[in-house]
Amino acid sequence: MSVYQGLLERISPSLMGHLLDALSRRDPLVGHAPGGLLIPELIERLRGEGFSGYLLARFSGEERGWLAFYRGRLLGAWRQTTYGHLSGTVAYRAVQRELGLATLSLYRLQPDDLPPLVALTQGSLRLTGVEAREVAVENLMQPLVQEQFTGALVLEDGLVGQAWFLARGKYLFEALPPARFAAGVLHLVQAPNQTPPDLYEQAQQEDRAQRSLRISTAWNAAHEVLKEYMGRGASLALERLQHIYATDDPASLEKTLRRWMTESLEPHAAVLFDRLLRPTL
Repeated sequence: MSVYQGLLERISPSLMGHLLDALSRRDPLVGHAPGGLLIPELIERLRGEGFSGYLLARFSGEERGWLAFYRGRLLGAWRQTTYGHLSGTVAYRAVQRELGLATLSLYRLQPDDLPPLVALTQGSLRLTGVEAREVAVENLMQPLVQEQFTGALVLEDGLVGQAWFLARGKYLFEALPPARFAAGVLHLVQAPNQTPPDLYEQAQQEDRAQRSLRISTAWNAAHEVLKEYMGRGASLALERLQHIYATDDPASLEKTLRRWMTESLEPHAAVLFDRLLRPTL
């Protein structure tokens, strides 16, 4: 995840969901479709097609999830929850896991339109919590246009709000802020200066690291069991087992080793193996 978190810690998850739900819908590919009709491998298809745009998922209880793609790269992920929100790879996994249960909408955008949207969850704050009625909007926005600002101006008015987006100093989606605001507070968030990492690739790397760690833990536990039952012969026995049962599936490896210990040593060996695997259980 980016070191910058945009407005994630500044506005409520319900408001963030409202802002994402109100994004431009000028080029819908899918609108309010049951997720079960679009999966499996929806994310992989979007990546393979070099898709630029966003996916909005609506879950039960009005919770929302959001994935933003830039030329096939997954640059943004957010998931509203009952008590807060998730972001980054954690949000991606949560959304991906529940796609089949959600109602999905998919909108295509021009690639250059994505950075201002990503600013909501991964940008850096320029202003936050400023009383809107005290701001002369033209005086605020004109310098941003001149500096070719890329990001978003967000009005927070209680539980609702509105966002206006600029890409290189130009307003997107034909939406201009009013000349003056009557109420609320303003937040100005700038898009990341560098392209954020691909969350899909990050999640894949995290999964590989987790599998590797779990496999290593299983073999270490097996070695301890073998030392208990075989003494000096434990290392040689471990090498033979690693050759016979080589796999990159930790769940399968644990099951196989548990069965081998029960059949080749004794049932208590498998019990010891489980205790070593998960000492806190």
